[in-house]
Amino acid sequence: MFARPLRLAAVLLTALAASACQNTKPPMQKLPEISFAHLRPIMLDVGQLEIVSEYTPPGRSPNIEHLMPVSPEGAAQRWAQDRLKPMGKSGFARVIIKDAKVVEVPLAIDKGFTGAFKKEQEARYDAALDVAVQILDARHMVIAEAEATAARSRTVPEGMTLNERDRIQYDISESLARDIDLQMEPLIRNYLGRWIIQ
Repeated sequence: MFARPLRLAAVLLTALAASACQNTKPPMQKLPEISFAHLRPIMLDVGQLEIVSEYTPPGRSPNIEHLMPVSPEGAAQRWAQDRLKPMGKSGFARVIIKDAKVVEVPLAIDKGFTGAFKKEQEARYDAALDVAVQILDARHMVIAEAEATAARSRTVPEGMTLNERDRIQYDISESLARDIDLQMEPLIRNYLGRWIIQ
């Protein structure tokens, strides 16, 4: 006689327990888009711009770029789209992403008694970005080129939340792309100046 109300109570308790567990999980943060649209674009006297990646992520440890909220490769592509504008009638410009890796290096931490009383750095992210901008002739031969490289290294503490980890990885990609931007504008003006529309 009491079996049905007991089953109903058990279902309700299970549902409440499940929702309580879900509510303790922190909400996923929404990271802003990496953008260079606020900067004045570099207008090139070419008809087409192509973006090519020569970097193939291994997709396994120790590389982590495939796990990042925004990879260095994605940040470099966004830089090229925002900053370089083909405004001519003919000719080609090509952006080549030559390297865009992020490697996670484990660090030694104190696993003894004293280690329980301190928060240590458990890993280091070593990141690199290498980007070239080329001008090609009608036969697709490279006639001018500017290349910039950037590197960043960042240690991360043990016990990070997923949101904290994602924010650090996002900051690495954004910093690499901004480093490329700071280097590339004067390089383009020096080496590709003939193709800049003022």
